Amino acid sequence: MRGEFLNGRYELVERLGRGGMGEVWAARDARMQRDVAVKLVTALPQMGEDETFLRFRREIRSASQLPGRYTVIAHDCGEAVLDGERVLYMVMERLTGRTLREAVLQNLPSWKLATTWSLQIVAALDAAHRQGIVHRDIKPENIMFNAEGDLKVLDFGIAKFLGDTMLVSGLTVTGKVIGSPLYMSPEQARGDCAVDHRTDLYSFGCLLYFMLTGRPPHKADNPYAQMHLLFEGRIESPRELNRTVPPALDALVLDLLARAPGNRPATAGEVLGRLSALDATPSPDRAAADSEAAALSKAARKQADALLSDAAAEAAMLRDDAEALYEETRAKAAQAAADFEANLAKRREQSERDLAARQQKAERRLTEIEHRAEQLRLEAEGLRASAARRARQTVQAAERQAEAVVAEAENRADRILPKAALTALRDTVGAVIADSRFTPVGGLVEQRAGILRQLTKLHEALTRFDKATSSEQGTSPRPST
Repeated sequence: MRGEFLNGRYELVERLGRGGMGEVWAARDARMQRDVAVKLVTALPQMGEDETFLRFRREIRSASQLPGRYTVIAHDCGEAVLDGERVLYMVMERLTGRTLREAVLQNLPSWKLATTWSLQIVAALDAAHRQGIVHRDIKPENIMFNAEGDLKVLDFGIAKFLGDTMLVSGLTVTGKVIGSPLYMSPEQARGDCAVDHRTDLYSFGCLLYFMLTGRPPHKADNPYAQMHLLFEGRIESPRELNRTVPPALDALVLDLLARAPGNRPATAGEVLGRLSALDATPSPDRAAADSEAAALSKAARKQADALLSDAAAEAAMLRDDAEALYEETRAKAAQAAADFEANLAKRREQSERDLAARQQKAERRLTEIEHRAEQLRLEAEGLRASAARRARQTVQAAERQAEAVVAEAENRADRILPKAALTALRDTVGAVIADSRFTPVGGLVEQRAGILRQLTKLHEALTRFDKATSSEQGTSPRPST
């Protein structure tokens, strides 16, 4: 379920504990951006009933009205579906301190400290009982320290809701009860329906017994033996196990552990008054404690002075070592910086020389290319001028030849030249046409084309004339060249 959200708001981060009826998770309130704790109530019969949820919400809302100094503050409650199972949840403030059980097992408190802690627990019970709220599951695991060192009582409203739900579901016939066997009252263990605030006083008596002796009043190896001790077993007084417990405090514990509710103190307020009187009473061994404290303080000061002296000497040695290391490191850093600057200067000079050489080489190559381009330009201009000159000369020669041929042809035609002369004239014109068939240049193309057209027409006329003359003389015309 880690990473899932309850109703899109409370992200489950880490499971802190698990019990028979549910689990406790560390969670993150996405809306308020704060860490919270979430109590998940599962394994309930007819979980989807509206009546069950309404009863749950009613108990949580009642518990949330309690003063918050010694009770855990309830922020929210609701119903959700996790892993396909419907659950009820209560959101409360997150405590990160130890439980009372952990604190007692780690270091058994003095009776004075146990009395101080008890005043806080009973103050929470008194406030709840005045509002008609019975806890039903007072035990060391349900008492936690906050960051300021105060005690807070957890799970107000949860136990009553579970007990009422069991009664509604008829589970009491199977012996299912709500509470912790080591700390529950006899009437709660019997499954009585009409338990009242005095069941919390009995459980608190077990809790106070645990703080004074380090163990609960009854403890057996199996549930049946535990029930026998609860109903019939003898309770050793706290003073039998811890001789420092004052008689008045010993008597209060035994009164709280009376099996009949009517023999216990009537209210938590009465218990609060008796505890306050004990808290104001000085300890009988106060002088011995003060003397022991003074001796311990003197020894502690002496040990502290020795530790301070040793620490000062060690600090001086460490300071000298640090200064030497600093000087060595600074010298190495300066040398490394100088080496780096020298290498950088060498590389810069080499780069500048390489760049100058590449620039000179590029300039020489550019000069060569420009010189070669100029040569090619001059050669191209010379070739073009030569071609134009030859073309003009050829055209001019062709014009002169054509004019001469035309003149000669006209003269011969007028005089009806003999066949031999006509044939020679035709050959001359054909030769002129053949000589003029070369590739023209530039603007001489149109001029050459006109001359060729005139020569071609003249050649055709001479050919026709030759054929006509040959037919008159009875000879075959000479083929044109």
